[in-house]
Amino acid sequence: MAKTKRSTRAKQPAALAGLGIHYKSPIKPRDTRKRGLVQGFGHAHTSAAAFDQLDALLRGDDPPSASPIAPSNVLHTDEGLDTPEDSWMDVDPPPAPFVAPPPPAPLPRRQRPRRPAGDAAYAQLNSAWSALLPSLEIPWARYYQSTSGQPRDFIPAEVIHDCTSACEGPSSISRIRCLYTTHIQHVTVKTCNCKSVAVLLVEHGVFPASPTKPKTGVSIDLLDFYRALFERSCDAVTALAAALHTVYERRGFRITTERTRDGDSSAKDPFRRLLTQAVQWSWNLRSQLERKVDFALADAQLKLAAELSSPIAAASSTSATSAFAGASTSVASASATSASASASAPSSASDTPASTSAPAPASASASASDTSASTSASASAHKLPGRAHRTLVERCPACFNLTVWGRSLEEYVGGDCQNGADGCFSYRHDKAGGDGPISYTPRHFLPKSQVAAVRRRLALARKKPAAKVQRLVPQEVIDSCEESWEAANEKKRKADPERYDSSGVFVMTCRHGQVIFLCDIDSPGEQQCYIVAMLEELFTMLPLDATVIQAYDVACVTDYSLNLYPILSEDIRSRVSFVINGMHAYGHQWACQLVYSPRFRTGMGLSDHEGVERYWSRTRKLIPLTRNQWSSRRIWMLDLYATFVGEEGRANLGTWISRQQDKNISVRYRNATKVLEDCRITERELRAQWVDQKAAQTSIRAHAPARLRRELDKVLVLQTQIDSLEKVIEETKSTLKTSGAPKPALAILQGLQVTHEKLSAEADALYSSLNIQDTYPELRGLPLAFTQTLLVMRDLKINIRKRATGSFMEWETLDRAVSGRREALGTKLHQSTRKAISRRQPALLKAINKFNACCAALEDLRPPRCSIPIPTPLSTQLNGLRNDVSLHEDVWITPSEGPIPRWLNDEGVRVGIRNLHALDRCAEEVIRLNLERDNLRRWLSEEKSIALRAKEILGDSPLVFYILQREQDLEDMGRSWKSSLKLQDIHGRYISDSAQASATSSATSATSSATSSTPFATSSTASATASATASATTSVTPRSRIRVVSGPSSSSPIQNPFRLSGGDQVFEFGPDPGDISDEEQVVLLEEVLNNSDDEEETETSTATAEPSANVLDIRWTFQPPSSIDMTFVQDLTHRNASLSPITGNFSHFVVRPNLRALEITPHDLRPFALPTGRLNGFGLNGFAASLLNINRAPYSPTKASADRCAVFSTYDLGLVRFKGSDPDLWRHISPTEYWDKPVWLIPVHRKEAEHWVLVVVLIPTRQLLFFDSLASAQGWRQDLVEVMLLITRLVALANRNRHPLHVSTEDPTERWEARPLFEVDRPRQFNDYDCGLWVLSMMAAFMRGHEDIPLSNVDMPGVRTQFRRHLLTLPIT
Repeated sequence: MAKTKRSTRAKQPAALAGLGIHYKSPIKPRDTRKRGLVQGFGHAHTSAAAFDQLDALLRGDDPPSASPIAPSNVLHTDEGLDTPEDSWMDVDPPPAPFVAPPPPAPLPRRQRPRRPAGDAAYAQLNSAWSALLPSLEIPWARYYQSTSGQPRDFIPAEVIHDCTSACEGPSSISRIRCLYTTHIQHVTVKTCNCKSVAVLLVEHGVFPASPTKPKTGVSIDLLDFYRALFERSCDAVTALAAALHTVYERRGFRITTERTRDGDSSAKDPFRRLLTQAVQWSWNLRSQLERKVDFALADAQLKLAAELSSPIAAASSTSATSAFAGASTSVASASATSASASASAPSSASDTPASTSAPAPASASASASDTSASTSASASAHKLPGRAHRTLVERCPACFNLTVWGRSLEEYVGGDCQNGADGCFSYRHDKAGGDGPISYTPRHFLPKSQVAAVRRRLALARKKPAAKVQRLVPQEVIDSCEESWEAANEKKRKADPERYDSSGVFVMTCRHGQVIFLCDIDSPGEQQCYIVAMLEELFTMLPLDATVIQAYDVACVTDYSLNLYPILSEDIRSRVSFVINGMHAYGHQWACQLVYSPRFRTGMGLSDHEGVERYWSRTRKLIPLTRNQWSSRRIWMLDLYATFVGEEGRANLGTWISRQQDKNISVRYRNATKVLEDCRITERELRAQWVDQKAAQTSIRAHAPARLRRELDKVLVLQTQIDSLEKVIEETKSTLKTSGAPKPALAILQGLQVTHEKLSAEADALYSSLNIQDTYPELRGLPLAFTQTLLVMRDLKINIRKRATGSFMEWETLDRAVSGRREALGTKLHQSTRKAISRRQPALLKAINKFNACCAALEDLRPPRCSIPIPTPLSTQLNGLRNDVSLHEDVWITPSEGPIPRWLNDEGVRVGIRNLHALDRCAEEVIRLNLERDNLRRWLSEEKSIALRAKEILGDSPLVFYILQREQDLEDMGRSWKSSLKLQDIHGRYISDSAQASATSSATSATSSATSSTPFATSSTASATASATASATTSVTPRSRIRVVSGPSSSSPIQNPFRLSGGDQVFEFGPDPGDISDEEQVVLLEEVLNNSDDEEETETSTATAEPSANVLDIRWTFQPPSSIDMTFVQDLTHRNASLSPITGNFSHFVVRPNLRALEITPHDLRPFALPTGRLNGFGLNGFAASLLNINRAPYSPTKASADRCAVFSTYDLGLVRFKGSDPDLWRHISPTEYWDKPVWLIPVHRKEAEHWVLVVVLIPTRQLLFFDSLASAQGWRQDLVEVMLLITRLVALANRNRHPLHVSTEDPTERWEARPLFEVDRPRQFNDYDCGLWVLSMMAAFMRGHEDIPLSNVDMPGVRTQFRRHLLTLPIT
């Protein structure tokens, strides 16, 4: 029987007393299927009658009487009947045929009236302003000319125009309210038809707030102040209006209104709309004048080029001059025509050309064809042969004012131009904001029609068959980058298209951060059409042989796509190359970084190409202002702000160059030089190792396929669940045993254990079925546990890299206000970011600890002679992890043929390669900076000549005032750039005039054969030195550590910047280490270290576990030992003879006071008995402990020196290497009481080379003495860094446990020094098995108070015998 549903009423609780419990019936939910509006019969007539009554009441008439409405639509009345009401009689009407009533019409819903943005009123207002602005240009310019550098006066109380043309129209009198900063002034204006009120107001420094019959005007000085304030703070007009209202009321100027409500006659917001009109149209007027000035300068440039260069330029100049003359004489008619066009159909203001320099049309609704035509005409009219378009030169003269084009993209010259690009989806535009005409032509925005055409062409190109291209990186890497970056996924929706009509803004900048182009992102995601459209627009404004390196956050995917499909023309594709922005590169795969990272790309210099991100940071305050504006006004505001940022950035180009030279090149060059000197590896070897590394790590075999990674992940998850089940079973078993469970329960539990063992075996079989050996035949034969750990570590490191990169960016966001760099993030956002970091940090630390544990496990699992290197453990400190270059390197999973490559396991080679790249980038940056200095000097000289010629062309035009202002700006920039524009070498020293002259003469042949010509005689010398700047830069000087050696010939079409004396040259770091004397090296190191005046302030780590890398100086000068132990072997021999050895298969023990005894097993003792035996760690540690016991025995003559020594185990350094915890480190080392010992003896085992070395730490003098019996300089840098890390952690642990140890490894003023106890390349060991004996002998010498021991290679067999006899004398219990 179905269960009946009880009513809600029945569930009401009963009341035992009182009036009961109030019950409220629940509201029935509305039936969602019934959506129609139901109206009763006759509702329409009733509503109509009610509205008629309401209208009559509003007019003051008597309302019509309401009469009942009969059910039928046929009403019967007697015409002419005028009887009193009581004489009416009920009369049955005659029968009539029934007529069906019409269906009642639904009443329209009464909505809040809102005028659409593009209606006739806005179009009419736009037309009126567009017609008025041309007449205000001359008064505006004359007002600025008359008040330049002078105090400003207020407008008089009465302004009267004295008509001199006897116009027939009647004169008008207007009363204007003028708004100033601190007061309101009422003015009476009397004028006639020949001069409008607006013109009179502008002549007196007031801009009208309305185009026709203005009643309010705003001070031009106030508008200038607001413009400057907006450029710095992005305050909205509403803030200005509210501030003026407050100031006026406080100073007694009350604003009232006639429309009152509740007796309040004060105006609430009287100025906002007026100020909006005044600000917008005054800025439009200023923009029109600036465009005319730009056109006049372009015309003057063409005329100068015609006089000094070819007849082609003369023809261009003639056409441009005529065009300028026509534009100057017919401004009013053109404005009127464009105004009428805009009134008819307003469109988006972004659909306008970005590269035209001609005066802008007044309308924003030009067609796509007209836009393209005007852009092409402007480009051809203002582009000199062999030179970039004037628009590009104005935006960044340092990048685009070149005279020689065609630099190679693949060599160290780095192409002609280097740009960056990226999109930002924070600049969305809400559809509810609408659109409307504002009569503004943007300077930087590309037309939407142009971007749409590129999008259509791109879609058609992708339908064609893909080309067969040679991939620079494996397909697995490209797919991984495409999945990691949202910008690479064109289908990723960044904004809701139902709500936003613009998703964001895309920008292209030069290497200095100057904005080149902008475009509106009108697609839900970031598509390739934007970067393609900007590149095509850029190449139309550059010479035909110009080359460009484009930085983009997904450059790897874009480069591969452009190679796969014919999107760009072959000519453009061959002249553009892609790299990844500096910051974004760390989010890509390591193989991708090897090819596309600017750190490794030849010719990129030191620029990070993150000017795009700096631009977004600079303009982020515009985001809330532009979200709900008109679309055209949003484009207007973004474009004006980009213009301001560009002008300010251009004025600071000299400062940018100086900062790059002093704060970037100098510091990095000194640091790289010091490290390369310490490595003592030839440049030829480093470059060969880099080529091998790049080829190996970008090969397909270096990357596991996605299928294998997915399957391995599933197996690992299953294995984790099985392990957790094992733990639960063990806990349950222990609980049942202690609680006295019955035997059947224990039997069931035993069965579960058997089942668990079967599951574990099946999981291993499942792992074996993945056919890893088929995918990687090189791994065949390796132990299963080793292979599994290796692949787990590879995927684990990829996961760590992604998490760590995100943490770096989050911490960078939190630290944005450190040292006053930027404003604080805000409490709410700061707290949310901290919470996000705290949530992610445990997972990151757990993954790092697991990876480091795998490193230690993998070292134990690796079979002998295996050529797969052990990965480097990662730091658990964020600062250390950020500076760890190995974080971005993948785990190597393929064995190498022969020995392990040096780039893979030799830390000296790895560090040397990184610093060699830094040195190359410094040298390339010097060349680029000197080229930019030459461009800026040429630009200043040319622009002065252009401005002088423009004044001659304009004559007495009011535009001359702006030309004079430009001349003054050029003079100011010349003075501020004076020291910045001097050519400098890599050390920051100025190049003398004689060096410049020699550079000029060496470049004469190249300049004469260049494809371009120099149109200005004033800059011919500068242009001749352009390509030879680097030659002067890299000239050999006594202090220089860079010299020039012969290299392969270049096929570059231009002169190689490194060319000297007629031969191609390449950089080499310096002579081979064997050619450097120790004295010379010490002098050079001191010179580099002492010259620290220009060093950039670096952020020091606060973590005690990460020492500073700049506190250790490695000096390779060998100093003879102060004392030599001459009797060690003899004393040991006499001691062995006095004791009886214990032979047999026994373990011997080294008894230590207050410590656990060390066991030396027969296996550990066997290498001492074999002539070619290699000592292991247990044997070496035991013998060293026994030597310490002997030398510090009571009444021993060496007791005092032995008590000063702390002997470390060979495994103590491994705890630091594999990031062991502080408790473990303290537990192992604290028994040595190292805090009271001034000498620390640290044996070091290099497992890859199977070699023992020794490091002696002298705490009082902060010295590291290192010994290698093979006398090799390789591998010491990594060992010394690990020893410094060990010292840092031990000092911190001692102080933390109340054992004061006043030693610092972080203070740069307390520097540490490392020097060898051997002469490099003069070995004392000539085999590969006696290294352990040498280390023990040197440790014995230091225990006995000496620094060396007089042994040779022929003495080692006897030493081995005595060491074995001594171990046999140790007790066996």
